[in-house]
Amino acid sequence: MSAVQPDLFGEYDRREQERKTQRQPAECPSCGTTEPNGYLLSINHGYDPISLRIGGFPQGEHPIYGDKCLAQTLVTSHITYQARNGDTQALALAMDRGRELGLDVEAIKEGTTT
Repeated sequence: MSAVQPDLFGEYDRREQERKTQRQPAECPSCGTTEPNGYLLSINHGYDPISLRIGGFPQGEHPIYGDKCLAQTLVTSHITYQARNGDTQALALAMDRGRELGLDVEAIKEGTTT
């Protein structure tokens, strides 16, 4: 019978590396926005800061988001909703945010893209 030595420090080292990555500034590969840390990248854009994947899917291959991040998808929904309901003040704010995220806000407003 052979005894297997568990890799106690390897798991610790991996977790420490993940913690360091979570604390460093991270850029969204979809919209190019730089977040102060990887934790905010994962919350605001959906990307894992280590693998740069959304829900395990590589960039551009997610079945719902495609090549957009969560922030872009959310702002697209806001622009579409505000354009349909005629709230010009909220629409202007959503369109400004959409431009910051690199979206074609005029096409979204006119309904030519989703």
